[in-house]
Amino acid sequence: MFRGFRWQLIALILALLLFLSGALFRLSRQSNVAKPAPPTPAPLTAMTPTESALVATPPIPTSDAAPQALTQAASASGAAYREGLVGKVRRLNPLFAHLNSVDRDISSLIFEGLFATNNYGEVVPRLAERLAISSDGIEYVVKLREDIRWQNGLPFSAADVIYTMSLLSDPAYANISPVGQFWATVETQKLGDHLLRFRLAQPLSSFTHLLTIGILPEHALRGAAVTDLAQHPFNLSPIGTGPYQLAGLRLDSESAIATVELARSPVFLERREAQGSYRLPRLSFHLFPNAKEAIDAYASGELSALANLAPRGELLTLPNSQIYTQSDPSVAMIIFNWKTSIFVERRLRQALSLSLDAPEIVRKNLGAVVAYADSPYAPGTSVYRPNSFWTAHDLEGALALLDAARIVPVVPDESDPESDSNDAVNPGARFSLLIEDTKPLRQLADDIASQWSLFGFQVEVEAVSADDLANRLRTGRFDSAIATLRIGGDFDLYRYWHPAQYGNGRNYGGVSNHEIADLIEQARREIYSSRRALLQQNFQEAFAEDAIAIPLYYPLFTFIVDSEIEGIRLGYLTSPADRFRGIGDWRIATRPS
Repeated sequence: MFRGFRWQLIALILALLLFLSGALFRLSRQSNVAKPAPPTPAPLTAMTPTESALVATPPIPTSDAAPQALTQAASASGAAYREGLVGKVRRLNPLFAHLNSVDRDISSLIFEGLFATNNYGEVVPRLAERLAISSDGIEYVVKLREDIRWQNGLPFSAADVIYTMSLLSDPAYANISPVGQFWATVETQKLGDHLLRFRLAQPLSSFTHLLTIGILPEHALRGAAVTDLAQHPFNLSPIGTGPYQLAGLRLDSESAIATVELARSPVFLERREAQGSYRLPRLSFHLFPNAKEAIDAYASGELSALANLAPRGELLTLPNSQIYTQSDPSVAMIIFNWKTSIFVERRLRQALSLSLDAPEIVRKNLGAVVAYADSPYAPGTSVYRPNSFWTAHDLEGALALLDAARIVPVVPDESDPESDSNDAVNPGARFSLLIEDTKPLRQLADDIASQWSLFGFQVEVEAVSADDLANRLRTGRFDSAIATLRIGGDFDLYRYWHPAQYGNGRNYGGVSNHEIADLIEQARREIYSSRRALLQQNFQEAFAEDAIAIPLYYPLFTFIVDSEIEGIRLGYLTSPADRFRGIGDWRIATRPS
């Protein structure tokens, strides 16, 4: 019955075969584009994942591994924003950025975390859309945004987070970062393409702050372990989700990286929050071996910005500049060794604080380099509450406290200047103050010792190198010391003031106070931010009431920018890289014609 249609059937079959073959060919091409082969990790030779092993800079990628990298010296950058950095680029990778300040600053513009900190130090969603926390504070369920793409155009998903978390929890990462031990206790489960669950071993209210670490692309690094990443080509040809992407690595005559150029990421600009923002199309970071060369380059007009270089006084005098200053997220304190029995006495600590005119001696010796401290937290945060106790200079009150504590000053025997008649019954009248050996700190410590001497205390100032200071703090070989404690962005001071952190942690003086420990523990367990902030404010009150330590000053972060750049505002800095938090609002000033 089909004999009359024989040729028509043959033509139809041939047409169908041609259509199917064309469709299969197109699908295969799309598959190849959507799933690029991962780059081959660079081999490691007898390498262990320690910080010292990560010091060497990975080789400059070849053009196959990083087509953006330029292999010859560059002409002057066309970027509108040109910042000078002191140091070298090693790894533009968020897992290693904490090892090198240059990497940290540049990586912060390329990569994003699930969360970020705002201008008040509070954690807010970034790659995450929303968060649900179980009532016991153990489980965190994170819904990811579905509008995020990597800078190569591929979609961001839970697979990228799972891969990044597998690297953080790798035992090898504990040798690179102190948080590696914590990540090893966290279970991460994929619930969907854009849904994840984290399960903690115990409640930790600052967990979302840890989730601010940048996420890596699984498709670009598939199969690479932590030890592979140390010298992986990816470190100098990064792919992130952030607002800026790598545009070029410019080399000097010795084939060392001299300039890192970034350009706006087209896929980032498609986001709703990027509309009308990020008006600086290109950024360039110029690397210098020391602060002097960077300052000279700025003064000659080669640069448009410098950040936090010493000496700070020179930065403040640079012409045609805007000066932005913010407290560094750290505080310098006089800490006491509670294992030396005299400092367990609260009234002695209170008297030592009241007898110091700390604001005046800090101003006199450190001037504009620091701001006087009046809390164990840095100003600018949502939890900071200053206490008037730290600004009080009450000599009569100090004497009354010493009398109540029956602490008698040292009265030297005039017939024998080498002897101290009261030492046998009052050894607390003589102690040492350990400091880092710098001229400003020596002068500051001498003034502290001088003021305390008015009460009969004999204080020996011990000035040692930075390494010796760190070692003696760690081993508890001091009476009192001026130590700088880094607060960061998590507001969790457990590591400094909880008794469990003596010996293996950073509770250097063995502070043991039941109320302080209890408030810290409650704040760590509290999942509601308003209640946690109240506990942290109560902690500050108790800290002052018992004079746990004496806050002295906050180091200042200084950002110098050419007057042509507008829209800069510094909020709370969890690290210096946070100066770029508001870069979406920066712009070139328009001048009247």
